[in-house]
Amino acid sequence: MTDTKACPMCEIAANTADDPMVVYQDEHWVARSISGTPAVAGWLLLQSRRHIPDVTELNADEAATFGSVIQRVSAAVREATGALRVYIASLNEGNPHFHSHVLPRLPEMPNGAVGFGAFGLSGLARTGEVRADPEQVARVLAAIRAGLQS
Repeated sequence: MTDTKACPMCEIAANTADDPMVVYQDEHWVARSISGTPAVAGWLLLQSRRHIPDVTELNADEAATFGSVIQRVSAAVREATGALRVYIASLNEGNPHFHSHVLPRLPEMPNGAVGFGAFGLSGLARTGEVRADPEQVARVLAAIRAGLQS
């Protein structure tokens, strides 16, 4: 297992109090924007607070709450973005700390990316080739956060 002191996702989970990218948190889960400059406004990561490598390591409480949390987060993303559907994926290769992508499939996607191709937009966002409008990202995150508080 990875040293949690070197895990960036553990660092994020430990410092959520004033993080504007966080839209939801509870004792087991943190939902936050994938980055400050995502390819698609509303693209979130739902990550475990506890450092585990993948879904097989969920404890009973995490397993019992995962479905309801990811459903609520996905519904809030759909409502805030007008997504046609919400893609969910969990690979945990880039960072071996359990997390799931929650990616709104908008009527018009950057580069026309849909299906599995939509997840490749993350790499394009890191290089600056594709970026959602920062003001739209802030508005969408605020709407998601408000939807999850109600």
